[in-house]
Amino acid sequence: MASAKVSFQNIAIKYGLIVGAAHIIFFLLMRMLGLTDIVELSYLSGIFLIIGIVVAISRFKRLRGGVIRYFDGLGVGLITAFVSSLILALFLVFYVTVLDRSYLEMMQSSALFPEGLSVLSMFWITIAHGTWPGFIVGFIAMQWFKSEEHTMPNRA
Repeated sequence: MASAKVSFQNIAIKYGLIVGAAHIIFFLLMRMLGLTDIVELSYLSGIFLIIGIVVAISRFKRLRGGVIRYFDGLGVGLITAFVSSLILALFLVFYVTVLDRSYLEMMQSSALFPEGLSVLSMFWITIAHGTWPGFIVGFIAMQWFKSEEHTMPNRA
């Protein structure tokens, strides 16, 4: 694959889909083990997001011949996080409307969510809770992956 034809959007979408699937599998595993009532455990799936973003940025840099522009790397992190959050949010909407309506009620009783939590607000909260941390993870990861030309001037 020629490095000029590799877009950060395609890489980010691919890894966003993978991370989104990992989120869903983790949720279903928690459900099978009866752990979904401990909402705080769901934040452990953030590990998948961190790994997915780092691998996506690394893959993009490798496909571009070892060169990555700073904002392309940030874009990989942001889009990966958004796509994975969107996949999870769509799954949760399906889950609470078709498979288990009591899960939304359980979330409403949690101190982490408002009492009047609706399906729509759950959808948007899920996207926000995945996208913003993804941007931050992308920002942190780019401190390591950035090109040499991004160093401060007059540094030895």
